[in-house]
Amino acid sequence: MAKNMRIGHFIETGIAGGAEQVMIDLCRYTEEQTNTFTPVVLHFDHPWIREQCEKYGIEHVVIPFRRHFKSTARLPLFALEFAKFLKVQRIDLLHSHLFGPITGAAGAAALSRIPHVGTLHDVYMLKEKTARRYILKLARLFGTKFVTVSKNMENYYRQICGFNDSAITTIYNGIEIDNSDKNRENSNSQNTSGSTKQIVVICVGRLIKLKNIDLIVKAFSSLSADRNIRLEILGEGPEHESIANEAGDLLNKTVFLRGVQKNVDEWLSEADIFVQFSTTEGLSRSILEAISTGLPVIASNVGGNSEIVRDRENGILVESENLAELTSALEELVTNSEARQKYGKYGQNVARKYFSRSACNMKYLHLYCDLLKLVR
Repeated sequence: MAKNMRIGHFIETGIAGGAEQVMIDLCRYTEEQTNTFTPVVLHFDHPWIREQCEKYGIEHVVIPFRRHFKSTARLPLFALEFAKFLKVQRIDLLHSHLFGPITGAAGAAALSRIPHVGTLHDVYMLKEKTARRYILKLARLFGTKFVTVSKNMENYYRQICGFNDSAITTIYNGIEIDNSDKNRENSNSQNTSGSTKQIVVICVGRLIKLKNIDLIVKAFSSLSADRNIRLEILGEGPEHESIANEAGDLLNKTVFLRGVQKNVDEWLSEADIFVQFSTTEGLSRSILEAISTGLPVIASNVGGNSEIVRDRENGILVESENLAELTSALEELVTNSEARQKYGKYGQNVARKYFSRSACNMKYLHLYCDLLKLVR
């Protein structure tokens, strides 16, 4: 079949995070693997989105109106404008990412009489205000097919919104898998003089409140006086100043705020332990990237984290916001090189088996075919 089915990917974002990366990678994969679909990113002129689309040759179109999008009361007006826009862009199927774009675009897709896929990457929007479930139910009435990125999330939305099998399914976020078997302890445990090398703890993510990076700094600080350790924090966001204040005298000595980095995989390859301590999660792309490079992980037991991190197999799960548990887990991995090596190796196997880029993204292409009634 000739490449003629245009898949619109709609997203509205402030700070580029996991959902945005997943969308770009799905567009790239679509271009690489099929002549059936053409991905088209629809956005409100976000610099990172523009940069990524131009970098990978993905068609993208700036939505020239935004005034009604942020107001629930005015969403019908946005739907009318957006429906006309979708027709002009000749979109055959709309794939919206995150709660706002999904609920904002559901009416427009219905008016345009095209299928609508909505990927929910988290649960905090509903946990923050459960009444928002009625907006999701309305989106379902408009025909939206929901996708969650973890089984934990799917079960949550089924329970809160009453969705059945025809309304919702799970497709994991996929990543490029590092197929090399790295022995981190051989390369990182000693320096050239034979003394113990510094253990590098790394955290990657947006610097926002629900990521609890200030608590990671607090736990790290309680251990740093007696251990040869360093904390690297990659990411940017509104909590930068408060995290820097929490680090205090350790800032730029053993705690480093590195901002957004393009070569995250290189930072991960130089680290020994990955930590993520969020209050809520969908399916953490940062954790997936960490285990794929052979890093042992300490993660909060929320959302889909337990579907990636198998406790005491490829990392340690701790209760969210339990500082004592986080500190204990950090101390355990900092002092136990055998556990780090064991967890890291098992984590790579988990990534290869369940979270490969090809297998996960292909499920989206199959979903598009089903909704458009195409032969796979």
